[in-house]
Amino acid sequence: MSNLERRLERLERRTTPQHGPYGAGMSERVWRRYFHAHENARRGLHELEPLPELPYTKEDREEDERTLARTIPAYRDEPGWQTEEARAFLDDWERKTKERTERNI
Repeated sequence: MSNLERRLERLERRTTPQHGPYGAGMSERVWRRYFHAHENARRGLHELEPLPELPYTKEDREEDERTLARTIPAYRDEPGWQTEEARAFLDDWERKTKERTERNI
């Protein structure tokens, strides 16, 4: 293999996406939920009925379990989340996430 071919291969590796078709850490499901929420927000602004809820998937459950086990506890430990308002937000987020997982067993 010539020096030029090796250089070309290195260049191609650098320009090839390394994160799959949906971006770094973003699955197709995450994008579906994002656009669903975005569309419902748009509908709310125009006083239209929201879209029906998306089906609850195994991926959703795994994400909710990660949120309960890691994300919310990590936020609770951060100094910026110690106000009464912030704690109330985290409590509400945790309650809604638990309800969603229990409802979809």
